[in-house]
Amino acid sequence: MKILEVKDLSLHYGDQSILKNISFSVEKGKIIGLLGPNGAGKSSILKILAGLVFPEKGSASIEGKSLKSFSELRSHCGYLIDAPSFYPYLSAIQNLKLIKKINNSSVDLAALLTMVGLGSVDRKKVKYFSMGMKQRLAIAQALLRSPRILILDEPFNGLDPNGFQDLIKLLEDLNKSGITIFISSHLLNELEQLSDYFILLHKGNIELDSEKLPATFEKIPKIFKPWLESQYPEYTINTGILNWGVYERSDLSAGLSHIRSCEKAGVRVDHFGDFCTLIGFEWPKNDFYEYFKERGMELHTLLE
Repeated sequence: MKILEVKDLSLHYGDQSILKNISFSVEKGKIIGLLGPNGAGKSSILKILAGLVFPEKGSASIEGKSLKSFSELRSHCGYLIDAPSFYPYLSAIQNLKLIKKINNSSVDLAALLTMVGLGSVDRKKVKYFSMGMKQRLAIAQALLRSPRILILDEPFNGLDPNGFQDLIKLLEDLNKSGITIFISSHLLNELEQLSDYFILLHKGNIELDSEKLPATFEKIPKIFKPWLESQYPEYTINTGILNWGVYERSDLSAGLSHIRSCEKAGVRVDHFGDFCTLIGFEWPKNDFYEYFKERGMELHTLLE
């Protein structure tokens, strides 16, 4: 079921065309990744959905009910647009109390902070928060009005590997609770383990709208091949299969997100100690071993 549908969206800044008559929909209860290079128009779409930017053309509907303007989406959505900003000399709960009052919200702040993993630091001043803690607080802010849709603009920016995985887990838990999530990023690895399907954006056009990331580059518009290869230099096409999950020994401990991605793509991964077992690659065996050798990696087991 489509919870949000956007049609014929166009935006210009002066003579520059930012969005070119695009249409897309968001399935209820799903996590949708808005993916594309920097400057593709991702943030412009989310700012329109937040009522911060006004398009020349376009319409939106919620569960089939047409809206008079994009600003009406605010009563259905929670937003994290750009970097989170809070009063640094106030605590987490004090910041939320101010925003709660502005929004006439009745949510239990203590329960909300516990839900996002900040229950134990609710009295701590925000100026002492890490980037990951600020992102959690920003998501708590977005949840103040109990939204049905959570709209997040590149929420993983600036996070270390642990903060990244913590935020992934939080978003998965929120989605399991029934919240639909629409999330943007210019990095493939940030979204591939999280999203149910992707919208690929390039220069204001939707190049691909798919319920899952294609298994081969051949199914992806040619314009995206260099960009995807730059995101994943370890991807090498030999038999036409997009090969997932080649890990340097030094990356194994911090590479769980890539391992999960590998498993999600249908390649079985057994990892222990300094070694990793990869099962299911469609790649000539000799070429596979040579690929590892050239990159100073160690292959423990390869089962064809």
